[in-house]
Parts: sequence; C-alpha cells; structure tokens
Amino acid sequence: MRLPVGGGLLLIGMVFFSGCAKEPVAPLLQPQGEFRLLPLETTRRQVDELLQGNVETLVQVQAKPNEVTPPVLFALAYQLYQQQHYHDAMFWFYTAQLRARSDANKSLDASTQQGVTKLSEQFGAEIPAYALSHPAEMETAMKQVLSWDKTAQRRYNPRWVALHGNAVQSAQEYAFMPMERWPQIDQLTHREFARGFAKLMVSLHNPSGFSLSNQPDPG
Repeated sequence: MRLPVGGGLLLIGMVFFSGCAKEPVAPLLQPQGEFRLLPLETTRRQVDELLQGNVETLVQVQAKPNEVTPPVLFALAYQLYQQQHYHDAMFWFYTAQLRARSDANKSLDASTQQGVTKLSEQFGAEIPAYALSHPAEMETAMKQVLSWDKTAQRRYNPRWVALHGNAVQSAQEYAFMPMERWPQIDQLTHREFARGFAKLMVSLHNPSGFSLSNQPDPG
C-alpha cells in the first residue's frame, strides 16, 4: 500500500468507465450561489486524469490523499484496481467510502446520502466484488483503513458532498451541521463503519477477531 510519506466523483458531464462499458453523459452541472465555491472543477480534473491513467496525478494523489475529496480517492482506487494493485485499491476505495459517508452525515440535505450511495456504486462493480471473494485480504485492508482514519487529518472541504444532493439543482445555499460537531460525526461514522465491517466478516463465516473496543466512543 503506497501510503503518503508525510502524512463522483462528479460524474455529471463526464464519461466514467465501468469495466469496458461507458455510461451515458448527463447534462453538465452548473451550480449557483454558494455551490459555485465548492471544488467541482478541481475534482473533475483529478478524477478524469486518474481514470485516464495519468501517472503524475496518480503519484500526487497518493502522496497527499488528505488534500483531495473522496471522489478523487474513488477514482484512485478504480485505477489501481485496473493495474491489479488489489490491496491498494481496496484500501482507497473503503477510505473514500468512509469519508464520503461521514461528509454526507454532516449535511442537512438528506438527499446527499443517496448521492453518496450512487457515487460509491459507480466504482462498486469490481472492487467490492473482489473484496467479498477475498475476505482475508479485505479484512487486512479494512483494518488499515480504520487504523489510518483515526489519525489522518482531512484537509479537503467536506462540503463537496453538497454537489451530490438535490439542493444543488435549485438552491443558492448549502446547509450543514455546525463545524464544532464535525469531529463527533466523524467518530460516530467511523464506529458504525467498523461495526458494519465486523458484522460482514461474521456473515462471511470468517470471524476476524477484530475488536470494536479500540474504536473511539463518540459520546
């Protein structure tokens, strides 16, 4: 796993490759008001470059993963999977999934939850299928995700997720929980993510012995 030395994806108006098939291009999103301040174009560019296999972007994103939005990490995971780096692909896919869900939990627009689910599904055809068929490998990757997420300092704008809610189509302002509550939301999402993983391991008849007791109590 290429962790940093130091430390969708806006699909609207883009072509995304799922396996060998191309999905239809939707009308270009043109956010208004506060939504225009969100990192739409930067995310689009980085995702596009990753999907095209741009080596420079691939190296840069892995060197500074805390500075990019979760859609970029989803695209990174996709590209790594295509290169048969399966462990790394799982690590970044589930990291992106955890962060995207955590950011959606900060939004007061309930439709961002569905938006994040769709985002994950765009990249979810191959990587989760591989993970489920290789539970021991998935367990190792997921443990690393949960361990790394405890201390990794996110330096991107979590409000990116507003671009995946319904409000972006008509509203001028986005609505989020107060910033002072964000750390608690991150902790709670982390704990629920870990709990869901543990249950999955049991359902796969591969008890992991992974304890939830070392997860922070969000209070």
